[in-house]
Amino acid sequence: MRDAHQSLLATRVRTYDLLGAAEATSRLLHKAFSLEVWGGATYDVAYRFLNECPWARLKEIRSRIPNIMLQMLIRGANAVGYKSYPDNVIEEFVRLAAKNGIDVFRIFDCFNDVEQMKLCIDTVKKHRKIAEVCICFTGDFLSPNEKIYTLNYYIDLTKRIVAAGAHIIGIKDMAGLLKPQMAEKFMKAIRSVTDLPVHFHCHNTSSASLSTVLYMTNAGCNIVDLAIASMADTTSQPSLNSFLAAMEGHERNPGIPYLSLEKLDIYWSQVRTLYQPFESGLKCGTARVYDHQIPGGQYSNLLAQCASLGIMDKWDQVLDMYRDVNKLFGDIVKVTPSSKCVGDMALFLIRQGLTCEDVKIHGENIEYPDSVVSLFSGELGYPHHGLPKDLQKKILKGKEPLKSRPGEGLQPVSFEAERKNLVEAFKGIEFSDEDVISSVLYPKVFRDFLKWRKEYGPKVMYLPSEVFFSGMRIGQQISVDLPINTNNDSFASHVIKLTRVGPSLKSDGTRVLEFNVDTETKSTRVKDNSVELTGSSTKKADLSDPHQIPSPLPGFVEVILVGQGSEVKKSEPLLVVSAMKMQVQVVSPHDGTLKSFEVKVGDRVDVGSLLAVVM
Repeated sequence: MRDAHQSLLATRVRTYDLLGAAEATSRLLHKAFSLEVWGGATYDVAYRFLNECPWARLKEIRSRIPNIMLQMLIRGANAVGYKSYPDNVIEEFVRLAAKNGIDVFRIFDCFNDVEQMKLCIDTVKKHRKIAEVCICFTGDFLSPNEKIYTLNYYIDLTKRIVAAGAHIIGIKDMAGLLKPQMAEKFMKAIRSVTDLPVHFHCHNTSSASLSTVLYMTNAGCNIVDLAIASMADTTSQPSLNSFLAAMEGHERNPGIPYLSLEKLDIYWSQVRTLYQPFESGLKCGTARVYDHQIPGGQYSNLLAQCASLGIMDKWDQVLDMYRDVNKLFGDIVKVTPSSKCVGDMALFLIRQGLTCEDVKIHGENIEYPDSVVSLFSGELGYPHHGLPKDLQKKILKGKEPLKSRPGEGLQPVSFEAERKNLVEAFKGIEFSDEDVISSVLYPKVFRDFLKWRKEYGPKVMYLPSEVFFSGMRIGQQISVDLPINTNNDSFASHVIKLTRVGPSLKSDGTRVLEFNVDTETKSTRVKDNSVELTGSSTKKADLSDPHQIPSPLPGFVEVILVGQGSEVKKSEPLLVVSAMKMQVQVVSPHDGTLKSFEVKVGDRVDVGSLLAVVM
């Protein structure tokens, strides 16, 4: 309910389809240790792309599956975001997640920094929930060439995790790099330190990870993560159905008949067809993952980013560039948000026609994605072996990196002040604590969601996914169950039929739609995005004119940072262009006066679109 669709379908599965599996999951998998249903990228994507509330999702799942522990993935000091947050934000987020139904918190840090996880661990324990603290696995400790992620490194890390107060040791093998022959040695190393339960999570990108899960089981691992067969394998987890079948006759047989899961398997195979446009594109396993080391949860999202940037024809180069950027960065642990930094840099370099060698030679002249600047500023913390100093100087351009834990230097957030700001901006809405924390974690994304919900209402989440993504056909009739009270525990069924689509109106690009809703005829006017409006396209910059500033990538203008007519300095940020989850600051090429902006916030731009003129 979380990582399988994050890994296969760019995290795009809607609450509607998750709830469709809830009753069968509750009944058939009641012997499971837990269900991972929340956290990771699901929080961001729910708001940003699906226009639904992740808190509502969690509450609905909790109410429909009361008999199995619910688990979430939390990024330590980064919560469910891509940066470090003040300590009181982490404490409030954990409090609310526990209140709304999370039992097990899988806590990790993108550099395995226990200090970055300590606050989260303590807060989870304060609320009497289970703290599963992760070792993020990477490297190849069996190789004589491995100098960073050795077995001794993992032994020392386990000691520090135990000392920090973990209830469970999580092994988070996000790219599926732990090979079967490593299992016994790895478990023996952990058992030399602690007898705490061990929970193994992996991805089957290589096709070898089901074997690894079986070897980990034989080596004494207590809990393993698997996915229903129709949502398993490649960049997802190994197949639960296959594992259960393979364990028949084994002394540690979990006791769930594999054939009992056929109903769930068929359900998810049918649902998955609705999300075909978001598929990772990986048709089978690939051993190449041992080379590029892309996490399973990032693979399909990286593919979607690649498509949005118009470089799908360079996908093979993206895989190699990801590997090369990791080496350029000093071979770091790659898991959100550090993996996003590697991915952003790889896509950026390919889009700009640059190589890692170009960065080494004249990197001080390149304007990097915001995530990369954040990484080298120390805003995510640091790898235990540090970051390359020469590269850090090139990327930061004189800015001093942080010397301490990022959260220490951040001022506490006033949640009441944030609530007041929301009330002033969106009059007539009462904001819950969950709304306030969402606004703190993702200010722009949450406000965009509120604007969308104001226009379309809160009941869109109950539409069938086929209609949500593709709309209705003339004459098509659907049945929609809508809540009839605020507790969402009672529903009424409504029959909706699309009867007419009016002609497009060129002036504003809208059409009139007519519906039969139960026994009433209703009409509404909607924008037709296929209609090209006059004056909507951006101008191209004249690349021979040094005063004209072109867009470095296709996307949207996210924010404008300075006013028209301002005096600006060379390399001063002027605006931010965003593509999917990658943001790039566009800077002034020289000292001068900002004569004009040729775009506004929200405008769609292409590579080379004229953004501004600096004289």
